[in-house]
Amino acid sequence: MLDVYVDGGNQDYEHNVLGLGNIMKITEKTKMDLTIKSRDGYKKAILSLLEEDKDAVVLDLGCGDYKRLTQKLVEIIGTRHIYGIDLDVSSSSNNMITFQGDLNEAFPIGNLRFDIILASQIIEHLQNTDGFLKEIYRCLKPTGYAIISTPNLAAWHNRLYLLFGKQPEPCKVSDDMYPEHERPGHLRIFTESALIKLLRFHGFRVEKVIKTFGNITVKVRRQK
Repeated sequence: MLDVYVDGGNQDYEHNVLGLGNIMKITEKTKMDLTIKSRDGYKKAILSLLEEDKDAVVLDLGCGDYKRLTQKLVEIIGTRHIYGIDLDVSSSSNNMITFQGDLNEAFPIGNLRFDIILASQIIEHLQNTDGFLKEIYRCLKPTGYAIISTPNLAAWHNRLYLLFGKQPEPCKVSDDMYPEHERPGHLRIFTESALIKLLRFHGFRVEKVIKTFGNITVKVRRQK
């Protein structure tokens, strides 16, 4: 009689590998879905804080691609007086006057003053946050307002990361250790209270705060 031995080890191994692969796919899809939810949330918050004013002069800090957010902003405000500052202005639109500059430094706009200044998901990338806010204050007309949106360090998913001893997603410890698409480049991450405290320190009056999934969006004016 022939004894037949079936080694299930390889089958178990293959099953475990396939299972791990599925988990990784689900994890990546979840991260992507949450990223989209986060982005859609802060954009909706920004647009809800805008006021119609066809004569308004607008400055978009870190403007990037005109179609990314500025175009929707223009449609709501109803103005054509749009300026932008970014390190790379190669993809900017003819509908916007752009200046190339480092937002850690003085804004390269001379004595121009603005009714609306937008800083969407940019302050967290800067080393010189104090200088950045001083420049916003300087360039904002006394009757104008600024909208600042940034990741929220105290968001519930970041708290969960810390609860389990993990590094929160917005707070990477290295640029070299992660693939390029996972490098947020964040230098300073704010809680709501810390951001408000900093804004008030630099002479702003906080008019409204909107918290969406993973982000804080604040509308401020110069203190009178």
